[in-house]
Amino acid sequence: MDSLLLIASLILLGLVAFYTWFVFQLLQTVRRESHLYRSSLDQQLRLTTFPHLYCDLSSDRPSGTLTLEIYNIGSQPSTDILVSTIGTYTAETLDVATLMRNYIQPRHRKYPLQPDKVGYYGIRSSVRSPMLPYQKRLAIALQFPVCPVDVYALVQYRTIVGENYYQLYCFSELDDQGQYRANIPDAHPLTPIDRIHFYDLDALEPPAREGSLPFSLADFIDLWNHSISQRFTTLYTGDYATPTELEVNRPSV
Repeated sequence: MDSLLLIASLILLGLVAFYTWFVFQLLQTVRRESHLYRSSLDQQLRLTTFPHLYCDLSSDRPSGTLTLEIYNIGSQPSTDILVSTIGTYTAETLDVATLMRNYIQPRHRKYPLQPDKVGYYGIRSSVRSPMLPYQKRLAIALQFPVCPVDVYALVQYRTIVGENYYQLYCFSELDDQGQYRANIPDAHPLTPIDRIHFYDLDALEPPAREGSLPFSLADFIDLWNHSISQRFTTLYTGDYATPTELEVNRPSV
């Protein structure tokens, strides 16, 4: 009789243990599904309230002017927009000595401009705009003495809650007409970063901690430091370029 009671107790204990484990697993599954559902809702909310930017570059060969256009095709405005651009050259297209002699103002010709480790250098500029409403675009005129090999554009902007995001484009020349097309932009649209303050008259100190920036941004900073300000060129007249806000004509992507 005692043996039967012991066996029955062990069976009951096993059933209770199995039931407890089953309920625990069920609660864990419900908790995970609830977390995934909340994350999905949060991401959808952020996507619907996030400014969606798109950049394009057009060329006017007769005037030598490039126009960088930044479209806000989302449903929310972006604020505090900082656009930093670099038109790049190589020794084969335009060596540093020729640039300095023919296209840089005499008082700036001793600027210590050197190509980077892969032979590129550039002419840099930086402009800001307080806001880009949704369904609007900014047009920024870029002037270079000679058509660049590539044009890099780093666009930093803030959402209405103040978080800073970025998009980095590389525009490459494709044909003899000087038309450019963007390579795949490097961007992490849902990952905010600290604002990187670019001033075209100054080089930028890279972060002290290696690996604290994405590789592409670190490369952009290095190229920025191997460039010279557009204000030092003979094209600069003393007028600071101001972005022009226009209505959106949806680009063909």
